[in-house]
Order: sequence, then C-alpha cells, then structure tokens
Amino acid sequence: MARQKVVVLGGDVNDPLEHERAEMADLDVEFILVNPASEGEAMEAVKEADAVMMRGNWGTEQVIKATDHCKVLAVYSHGFNHIDVDACTDKGIILTNGAGMCAEEVSNQAVTMILALNRQIVQTTNDLRKGIWDASRARPIGAIDEETLGIVGFGNIGRQVARKLGLGWRMKTLVFDPYAPPWIIKEYNTEQVFSINELFERSDYISVQVPLNRETYHMIGKEQFNVMKPSAFFVNVCRGSVVNEPELIDALRAGKLRGAGLDVFEQEPADPANPLFQMNNVITAPHLAGSSVRSAWLSRQRASQQVAAVLRGDWPTAAQNPEVAASIPAMSRMRGSEGKVTG
Repeated sequence: MARQKVVVLGGDVNDPLEHERAEMADLDVEFILVNPASEGEAMEAVKEADAVMMRGNWGTEQVIKATDHCKVLAVYSHGFNHIDVDACTDKGIILTNGAGMCAEEVSNQAVTMILALNRQIVQTTNDLRKGIWDASRARPIGAIDEETLGIVGFGNIGRQVARKLGLGWRMKTLVFDPYAPPWIIKEYNTEQVFSINELFERSDYISVQVPLNRETYHMIGKEQFNVMKPSAFFVNVCRGSVVNEPELIDALRAGKLRGAGLDVFEQEPADPANPLFQMNNVITAPHLAGSSVRSAWLSRQRASQQVAAVLRGDWPTAAQNPEVAASIPAMSRMRGSEGKVTG
C-alpha cells in the first residue's frame, strides 16, 4: 500500500498523469482520480488525501474541512479565487498555485491588446468588412514609444509586460504595486507610484494583472476611470471582478477613456447581451490569455512540483497562504525539480 495518497479532483478520470507521476517518481504515492458530480462526492473523495490537486471548482469550505490529514492543496491555474483560502489555513493546509506557468502567455495577451488598440487593428478590420474605407476613423494614433504605460500588479506577469513594452517598445512605465520591492522596480527601469489614481491619471495605457482576493475585488471603478485621459486605453487580463464592470461600461459610454481590451469578465461565460460586446472601441477574448501548448503542460508540472515538495517535507515556492506556517512543523526550502517529463 502506498504511503501517501494524492487525490486529483476534477477532469478526466482516465488521465495518465504523466507530469504528475514524473515529478513524484521518488515518492511512494497513490494517485486517485475523481470527477465529482456533487460537493458531497468531493467531500468523500478527499477524506483520506495527503494532497489534493484541484482541477474543478470544489475548493469550498465544506470540501476542505472534510479532509482528515491533507498537507497541501494545489491548483493547476494561476488564479486561486475559487478556493476558500481561510479554510485551508484553518486546517493547516498549504495552498499552492501554478505561479509562473503562463506569465509569458498572459503578458503577451496584454501586449497584443495594447498594440491592437494603439493601431486600431480590430476596429479597422471591422470597418473594412462593412465596406468602410476611412482611415480617419482610426486616428489619432499615438506614437507608442512616446507614451506612458501603467501597470497594476508587478508580479511575474506585470514584470513581463514591463520587459516587453517598457524595455522593448521604449514606453515610459509606471507601476502600482505596494508589495513590489524597490530593487525590482529599478531592475525593470520603471517608476513606482503609491496611488492607483495617480497611475490612472498619468497613463496612456493601463494593464491590470493582479490576483482576485478581498483586497483586489472591485479595486478599479468609477473613481479611477474619472481621472483617466479621454485618449487612454484600459486592459484587463487577470480576473473580471477586479474591475467594477458596470462602472467601466458607464465610463466607456461617457467617453472617460478611449477604449478597452478585456480578456475577462465578472460573469463567465459572459452574457452575449453584455454591452461591452456591442462597443466598437472594446476588443475582447474569452478568458484565454493564459492558454498555449506550453502553459498546458507547464501548469501540470508546476502543480506537481509544489505537491511533491510538501510531501517530501519541503516548503513550496508557490505557497499562497504563508500564515499557515505557524500551525505546521518547520519545513526546509523546496529543492529543484527531479521530474523527467518536460513537455
């Protein structure tokens, strides 16, 4: 009998779990795949788990509290707003995410939207499909290397946006992130501002990439849109509820900003009647910023590395509730990956 049980919750129960098995090849573990049809089934499945790898939306307080001796709960995604973090902490469970698994992809989506808005690519394509040949409708077009980029959130993704547009496209770059250390700000040749309103007031393009939690829920709304330049653009590639969507719609209708690029929405799947889909100055995508053939396998590798570290007795690199450390035995720092599968 295996010494430890890893329950993979959600997804295909016939999944071979190649990356998961590779990263834990040195451990005596049994993988149990369950695709629950109800919260009750999920609660039953995790009871004896030493680790839970979450691929569905079963991260509720009831499911987490149903575990008897779980050490770690890992999500495959970058976002973890579907997990009850407090319940994990109360149970002494380390919550980890796929930090870094799609930083390039999400930053590419932000950069692509900013460049498309600058050059009015979507708008002119739609005009031509309607038989409208009128370049004046796309003007004015700013010289992007002379404009200012504002980045809200300077983690893995925000830093890549700064590298690509700030260092690459020579944009002056402002950062709002009270948790970003000054040496990182300096390394990326950016300017740190300590008021989100100041960033919105000074920027020509604003890119948002923060996790969704109690601190960031509706952190952007009417107050911020009211101080934007009417010529500025807003891009959101993280979570829809970071923005007060009705207030964004009102601001766009009132001409408080020139346009927006949105990969995410407060309601997903989004209602086809959402007014944002009817606006010519808004470009959209169905929450696919993190998608690529690489991020698909890298999410598995990252999640598996975090679980393997905890089962070995190490502290994982992507722990999202560090306060849990006070309730568990001291752990050493996570070692490098020993997995054999790399994609």
